[in-house]
Amino acid sequence: MLDDPQDLGPLLAAPTADDALSLMDQLMRWLLSSGIKIVIIMLAATLLSLAVGWFLRRFFRTMVQSGAKISTVTGTVIRRDPKSQRAAQARREQRASTLSNVARNIAHVMIWAIATMMILSEIGVNIAPVIASLGVVGLAAGIGAQTIIKDVVAGVVMLFEDIVAVGDWVDLEYAEGTVESINLRATQVRGIDGVLWTVRNGEIIRVGNYARGFSTAVVILDIDAEADDEQVTQVVEKVSAEIFEDPEWSDTVLAPAALTGILDVDGNRYQRRVTIQTAPGQQWGVERELRARIRAGFAASDIAFALPRFVETVRS
Repeated sequence: MLDDPQDLGPLLAAPTADDALSLMDQLMRWLLSSGIKIVIIMLAATLLSLAVGWFLRRFFRTMVQSGAKISTVTGTVIRRDPKSQRAAQARREQRASTLSNVARNIAHVMIWAIATMMILSEIGVNIAPVIASLGVVGLAAGIGAQTIIKDVVAGVVMLFEDIVAVGDWVDLEYAEGTVESINLRATQVRGIDGVLWTVRNGEIIRVGNYARGFSTAVVILDIDAEADDEQVTQVVEKVSAEIFEDPEWSDTVLAPAALTGILDVDGNRYQRRVTIQTAPGQQWGVERELRARIRAGFAASDIAFALPRFVETVRS
């Protein structure tokens, strides 16, 4: 350690040869003691940050691999369905990457905060008042930043419970669209019109995730009341089987279609509903394709859709 800084004033103001040698001697003693300790602290903090980062990446990667093995051993739906297995594996990898990044950032901040305190102590700064001041400042900041703390806590819960992930199509009540980024404070969603919405995690009360597990394509058919319902059933079942067996749609359509009976009847129409289980977020494309094929099948079988009803109002 350097001597009292006040003793260096005369040396720096009007140094003589002996004073200069004395100053150099003090500097050398300080460098050989505290200086080396500071270098060691910085080197240790760097190595520790690298080691912790490697450990956390390895830990979460192992967690992903273990999750896949457990699913295979237990004989869940993921093992029986290769499509679901690939989707679940991709989601686990995405979640592990997100958690790994957040954990490594927190660990690096903590390591370098401790290293900074140790360096200040070696320089000669009394860190006890600094730590006490940081505690008071932290308390005041916590009282004044309750909203931010609420957002951070909600963000941690969302990440660890895997409620949403980047790439999911979600409805956050305040915004609906594709998740582009998630952090501890806010979630950003890109709407279908291209608008990027930023929603604070603490304000998210409910989450509708269209990309979790599977989606369902739903097509409602308004059919002319005079149509032969048995023929309608045959055409719809044929079209549904074709799209399920089509190699172009093999990665999108997960299960055969389900056709309900007559749902609603009135004077000029009745309704049937077709549902198909699809890969997450792919239901809209399947709905368009199914409507087009049913329309072509009805035209080929001379089955008419119901015409809209017009109500004429006569004014007296």
